[in-house]
Formats: sequence, C-alpha cells, structure tokens
Amino acid sequence: MRRNRKTTIAVGLMAVAAVVLSACGSSGGGDNNNSPSPNGSASGGATGGGKTASAAYNAAFDAIVNPSTKTGGTLKLGSTADCDSWDPKITYYGWCWNMQRLITRSLIGYSVVNGTDFKLAPDLATDMGKHNADYTEWTYTLKPDLKWSDGKPITPQDVKYGLERNFATGEIPGGPSSYFTQSIKAPKDYAGPYKDGDDSFIKTTDNSITIELSSPNADFDYLMAMAASAPVPNKTEGGTGFTGANYTKHPMSSGPFMIKSYTPGQSADFVRNPNWNQSTDTIRHPLVDEVTLTIDTNPADLDQKLKDGSLDANASTGAGGLDPQFQSYVLTNPQAKANTDDPATAFTQYLPVFQTVIKNPDCRKAIFYATNKASILAAYGGPTNGSVAKSMTPPGITGYDASYDPYPVGSDNTGDLDKAKQALKDCGEPNGFSTKFAYPTNSSKAPLVFAAEKAALARVGIQITAVTDDPSTYYTTFIGSPKHVLSSGIGMAIAGWGADFPTPVGFYQSIANGNAIVDPGTSNYVSLNDPVVNKILDGAPKGTTSDADFAKLNQQIMTDAVYLPLYWGHTLMYRNPRMTNVTCNNALAFGNYDFVNVGVS
Repeated sequence: MRRNRKTTIAVGLMAVAAVVLSACGSSGGGDNNNSPSPNGSASGGATGGGKTASAAYNAAFDAIVNPSTKTGGTLKLGSTADCDSWDPKITYYGWCWNMQRLITRSLIGYSVVNGTDFKLAPDLATDMGKHNADYTEWTYTLKPDLKWSDGKPITPQDVKYGLERNFATGEIPGGPSSYFTQSIKAPKDYAGPYKDGDDSFIKTTDNSITIELSSPNADFDYLMAMAASAPVPNKTEGGTGFTGANYTKHPMSSGPFMIKSYTPGQSADFVRNPNWNQSTDTIRHPLVDEVTLTIDTNPADLDQKLKDGSLDANASTGAGGLDPQFQSYVLTNPQAKANTDDPATAFTQYLPVFQTVIKNPDCRKAIFYATNKASILAAYGGPTNGSVAKSMTPPGITGYDASYDPYPVGSDNTGDLDKAKQALKDCGEPNGFSTKFAYPTNSSKAPLVFAAEKAALARVGIQITAVTDDPSTYYTTFIGSPKHVLSSGIGMAIAGWGADFPTPVGFYQSIANGNAIVDPGTSNYVSLNDPVVNKILDGAPKGTTSDADFAKLNQQIMTDAVYLPLYWGHTLMYRNPRMTNVTCNNALAFGNYDFVNVGVS
C-alpha cells in the first residue's frame, strides 16, 4: 500500500508538471573547497540528474541551464523580507529552507531537487536510516571528518541536541516542531534542553544516534531531511550571547558556506566555510566564493535590480512571484522570457478563516461562496502563478481530486452570491457582518488581494478591515498565536502552504493536525482539532491509511470550512543570464533556484 501511494504521488507530480509545461509553452573539492566536482557541474554540481539545457523559458524546471565548472565570483541575491529565522529549528519559510542548504546539513538530504522525481540521499549520515521491523526505532551513523565552521567536530550529540531543541517551543517558538514532538518518544511533558535535564531518550555513541519513536513512522527519513533536524553545537550553540532565540544571529555552519555578517532586516553575507570538505558531501557542489543577500522591502525596486543585472535572482520569489510590472516585461520580451521559469509545486494559496472568531460555520461558508477567486488570482499575477483551487489538497498529493468542488463559485470563478446570501441567513446574519483581515507588510500583492476580497465580500454585506504585521513575525506571533488571533478579533488572513515532503502528512500535519497547535508559533492557524482529520494523519505514518482516507481528509477539512483555497500554485522566477549550473529547486517547499550549486560567469 505504501509503495502504491508513493507511485500515485510521483504520477500526480508528473501530471502537474506536464500541465504546467504545456500551459507555459515550454520548449568544489578538497579542504580549500574551491575546486569543482571531479565529474563536472553538469552531473556533479546542481542536482539535475545530469540533464542539461540552454537558456529557455522553463528550461531549468527539470534540467541544468548553462552547465559550468567555473569557480569563483559572487552570487548576488535579493529578497523583499528577511528570513523568519536563520536558526534551522525555527525557520519555516520555503525560500529560507532553500537558503539553509548553503549553511546547514542534516542526516539526510535531497540529491535531486528538480523536475518531479525528488530523491533522498545520505548527507551527514553514511547511509539512509536503519530501522527496526515496525519502524519505531531509527539509527544513523555519521560520516567521519565532519566539522563545524569553527573547526570543532560535528558529533552525534550535536544531532541529538538539535532534535531536542524542537521541544523548546517556549524559548524558540515556530518551525515544524510538531513533526518531531509528535514522533520522537520523549518523557511526558519534556520541555526541551533549556528546561529539562532528562535527555536520555535519544541514544548516542561516538559515531551514531538512535531515535525511538512513539509510534511507527516509515517516512522518518523525510523528517531527517528537514532543516529542523540539523545538528546544533551541543549546549554551546553559537557561543556566548547566541543561544536560544539569539542563535539565529550567529548559527554555526555545517555546510559549504557560513554567515560572515548579518544585519537583521537589511542583509546577510555568506562566505566559504573553510572547514567544510567536499569529500564528505555528495549533495552540494558549490562554485561561487560568496553569496550576498540584500533585503529590499520595495518589490518594484528589487525587480528593477534584476532587470538591470545588479542582482542575479530574488531569493524569496517563491513567496510571491515577480512584481506585476516586471512580470509583464519578462513575458512580453523574448530575450528576458528565456531567463524565466514557472515550475509547479505541491502548493496551495489559501485564506485561513478563524473558527475561534467567526464561530458559526455557515458564516464562514458565506465567505467561501462570496469570494471572487478570479480577481484574487489576477492580483497574484494571473495564470502564471497557478490555477483556481477547488479544495485544499493540491495536485501531486494523494487525495487530490480535480472534480471535487464543495463550494463552487461559478464557471467564471467570481463567486456565487445567491449561495453566500443563503449561508448568511442560515448563520443568522442576513445583512452580513464585520471582521478583520490580516496580511503581512512588504508585499505588493497582499494589499491587492485584500482589496479584491473586500470588494467581493461587500457584495453580500460582509465588511472587512485590514490589520498587518511584519513578515518576520506575521506567521509566528501574529496569526501563529491563537491567543492573539482571538484577542485581536482576526477573522481572516492570507497564507500559503507547500508540502514539507511528498505525502499527505507532509502537506497537512503542521496545518491541520490538532497536535500541531502551540501558542505562539503554530502553523495550524485556525486551531483545527477535528478527530476525523487527526485520526487519518496520525495513522498515515503507520501505513494504516488508504488513498480513500486521504480523499476523506481533504473532504473533512473542506467541510470544517476553516481553510478557503484560492489557487494551486506555481511561481514565475527570473535568473540572471550570467548564472551558471542553475536549476529550479522544486523539492517540495524550497520553491526557488538551487542556489548552493549555482555559479556565475
């Protein structure tokens, strides 16, 4: 059953890719770390499976564009906001996971990140995890000669400490911690290494780590490929003044680059880690000497820098795509269009509709029916950004059903006002009601989405007012805090979600399982705690669920009317022609180019 399920996933992803490509008309080594892969970048550099291509629209989707072995130079990246955190435990933005590949290694990683056939491979570990018969105990052996950027050895105790930090949700909230807190068998009420001295539940030797799980999980290697499973120097972290919440300011590097300087909200500079050794790393084959990240909160200004060549790529493009003006330029200019890609990912853009604030489900359903999805998709950039979503499960994830449409909004996707008005009557608010609509600042598209939703809901008497927050805290302490949502009266918000790994659990665990609710830092923004949903998600890692169960999961979440799906996404990205060895990092949540393996001409 598990094999069939994974086959279904792969077929689904291939189908998505075929649709996108058709719709778009797509045609290193040694201690010094400065020499390329012995096999050349085309096969040993960017993880593209050896397929190469010249610059063309969507060429980097499943191939390596401008293959090269040339080393040196600086890759210049921009972003419209800072990462949510540089602490691998906390970070949960997809583009920040991608940037973590520069500085962070984990026991397992992705050896192939483009196209649709993502492959796991050992990273810090010598092999994939070894498990007992019922998948409740996993053991990993570390490669020899692994070092931190300060020259100290990376040990199993460091991996253990990194995993334990996921339990410290009070000191370092945020991140995909629920995967670990719900999987790893820890003492009851274990609160992490800052509060609790009992750390015997994860066993280590001089070169191995054994993790006991609270229930079977045949997909545990996927968790070990997450940044949140990465090692952190045992108890010392980043040194004096850089522990706990401050670790983000000075994280220790296990990858080929390390942070030379970091000014929150302004810039980060990554230089080569002198203690990283290519012989220990089969996943990363870096070419450049330095990577700079410039944070420019004006999206139009950032896109202008891409246009004039002063930046090579937008590191956070996956968080919103190109600004409308620049998007129009690249799509109508053949030379510029040849340097763009529009890959599909298992991603749903949606609106959380908070049941703690809008308590009557019929009132929430009125919002679902009245929403003009066509105008919202246009605000996000139109068809290059995705297709209108009918339910939450995106194409490529088991349970997706293109025909399932529980809240139809008309053939033109502009809304069904008659059904919206009837739902308002059913909830006792025939004239509508008022609520607050949250979105992050520093986004050129969020205000347009708010305006589109405000106009759509006003047609049936529902009035919304905007409340905003900085992107660095929006998802953790703003809409990620159930207490704050309730006390502030936030009824709706903007959010998006991509699968953490290619299974329904990888898509839904953090946003739909009741056991993922923490405060602050939850990604289950609406505090969904549905027993039907919980049972399916809890049973999935044990292999006790079927494809029919995952279809039921999607249906139950839609019945609860807490997540309003807008569109299933793919994001238009631009690459400077001087970038070499470049491929799209489609591996689920990453959603950008594979910057760790990119070179410059």
